[in-house]
Formats: sequence, structure tokens, C-alpha cells
Amino acid sequence: MVNSCEYDFQIDRKISVDEFINEELKSFNWSEVDQYPVFENCLELNSVSQKNKCFVETITNNFTANLKKNNLILNRTLVDTVNLVLMVDKTGLISIESINILDKNHKYKEVIISSFNNTVSNFPKLYPAIKRGQQVDVIFKIPIIISTE
Repeated sequence: MVNSCEYDFQIDRKISVDEFINEELKSFNWSEVDQYPVFENCLELNSVSQKNKCFVETITNNFTANLKKNNLILNRTLVDTVNLVLMVDKTGLISIESINILDKNHKYKEVIISSFNNTVSNFPKLYPAIKRGQQVDVIFKIPIIISTE
């Protein structure tokens, strides 16, 4: 006696792991992360918006304070907005990708760049951005108002 069972299996198509991952990557919204980078001094804040605000304020305040220390080097009052492009990599290391300085302050560019590089190397501990549970690189464009008045 032989019993047979009929099952209605239908395989549409078999995809490889690589194909699956590529399809998932296409569905990501790469312009957004689940969690922005967080400085250690901002960790105890509760809301995401407070942490993001703390992140920007920490960056801005550190750049401004360090440039004011260099006032003697500049030997003049300087007021300008410098547009920075910063990258925070997946290990939490922050670096300057580019600095946009107005032509009228071009002769102070080296001092500004040196000051900003010094500032970046002295930031508090930074935790990287998170996307889908993974640490990711992220780039920020931040205007920094500098004033040595």
C-alpha cells in the first residue's frame, strides 16, 4: 500500500545571498541614520533631538573656542562663517573633509585650518552613527560662525 501526498509547492526563483543583500541595500534610505553620532558628554540626554542638538553645539563651541585662543596669531578681529564638511567614520573618528572660507579671509586660511584640525583632535569621545544596528560613516555639513571679537 502506497500513500502519496500532494503538496502544492511553488518556487518562484531562488536568489543568492549576495542578491538578497544587494536588494536590501537598495531599500535603505542612505540619507538617514537610525542614530546620529553622539559625544560622550551628550549620552545622558534622553531624546534624539536633544542628543543631536548637543552634537552640533559641542562641535560649534569647540571650534569657536579654539579659534578665539588663536586671536593673537591672527592679530586682528575676524568675523566670518566657515562651512565645514565633517566625516564621522564607523569607529567614531571625526575628520575634516573640506573647509570653505570666504576669499576676503583667504590669507588667514592656514591659521583657521590649523586651529580646526587641532580642535578635531581634541574632541571628547564620539560614538558613531548607527544604521540598522550597524556602525556607519556619516558626513555632516556644518556652518561655523567664527568671531575673534
